[in-house]
Amino acid sequence: MIVRIIIGGSGGQGVLTLGKLISFGAIKKNYHVSCLPTYGAEMRGGYIYSFVTISKKKEIFSPLSENCDIGVFLNEISYKMLKKYLKKDAYIILNSSLIKIKNKNEKVITIPATEIAEKIGDIRITNMVMAGYLSKIITEKFFEFNKKYLISEIENVISNKETEKLCKIAIEEGYKIKV
Repeated sequence: MIVRIIIGGSGGQGVLTLGKLISFGAIKKNYHVSCLPTYGAEMRGGYIYSFVTISKKKEIFSPLSENCDIGVFLNEISYKMLKKYLKKDAYIILNSSLIKIKNKNEKVITIPATEIAEKIGDIRITNMVMAGYLSKIITEKFFEFNKKYLISEIENVISNKETEKLCKIAIEEGYKIKV
């Protein structure tokens, strides 16, 4: 079993950190992983996206995919620009705090991630709210990928101890979301 994910947003939203954390969590679980971060010349404010492919049993031959199973989008521009990489029946997780798109498709999941992060104490952990929910979707729809793998790897991607604590809370909150 394999899951292909694209994560999109703008510079400063933690897209690369989210991709890295998902990858480290999958490695912790002993899955095969490929992570390909991509960003424009301007890091802050420019477009950024990351392809993450996780395979339970077989090797991954390409880090790119035009048939992603899951799309995680932190802003509207990235969603509009990158949805072409999703397969027809992909799960789409949108940060509804910044994306105002009306879509009745049951596989489009809207999460007020920025608002949740703000309630926790820092909007910079919006990406970790999305990480928590993403781990839930992978577990429910593809294969086991519990939030504990993400939480155990936070210290490998976040260097500030106070931010680490907030990230762990954000992952827990993201995982709890019911839609």
